[in-house]
Amino acid sequence: MKRTVSALAALLALPALTGCDRFEPRGGKSLDPMPADVPVTPQYTSPDEVVAALERAGIPCEVLRRRTGALGCEAQISGATVENRIQVLNPEEFSRDEVGDSIAAWRNSGTTVVAAGNWFIRVLPNGTPAHSIKIAEAVGAVVLPPPYPLPDIPSTPAHRSADALADALHKAGSCTDRERWSARELLCGSRAAESKTCDTSWADHHALLLLHDNAAARDDHIRLLLSNDHTPAAVVTAANWTIQFCDPATARATADTLGGVLITHEPGT
Repeated sequence: MKRTVSALAALLALPALTGCDRFEPRGGKSLDPMPADVPVTPQYTSPDEVVAALERAGIPCEVLRRRTGALGCEAQISGATVENRIQVLNPEEFSRDEVGDSIAAWRNSGTTVVAAGNWFIRVLPNGTPAHSIKIAEAVGAVVLPPPYPLPDIPSTPAHRSADALADALHKAGSCTDRERWSARELLCGSRAAESKTCDTSWADHHALLLLHDNAAARDDHIRLLLSNDHTPAAVVTAANWTIQFCDPATARATADTLGGVLITHEPGT
């Protein structure tokens, strides 16, 4: 499947709301509500408070420009220069769903958004998801990728643990050893030839296994992979799990064996 962005890409030039604006639903349509997984807190009264939170987390961000309720600042992440465009909406003037509707405008235009409480950040360059993830972890937010269309994903088979998923992958001949990252995430090694197309920290491993809390979290994880302008992805998924491969041929065979669907992405498509 190729990554696609709708005609709403023209909305990239859309001005963000400020505390001085009165909210008008776009085109008179109903609001796009705030995604349920966006934390209610922390809430801030100004974008400078978000900058302060970044600095407390070890990511100083030099302010480049500002206007009412918004600013842009520049930070260094893993040696790369990253611009954070921060927007804070006064909760006395804007409801949670009105904030969510503003976020939806950017997501629908092809922009990844970091969000929590009454604020959100567009992390640029947009095509490097690791930057957005780092910012979100620093300020207690979540990453909301663009809603790229996905194929129908089977609701079964589900797995109760990452080890149970690894057991199924082992039976398919693609998990000869394991390295645990967390309770819900592990790496499986393989005797299969290593792919040189995958520029990741786990390139010497065959597959990255991850369990998700629900379908929405699973889909956002997949969409974040699709937003990457640098690294290809071959993802096998069903129910509550994803397996990311470097080798598309092994991914295709695994999808058939495990009863999942294969989603592939090439940067720039």
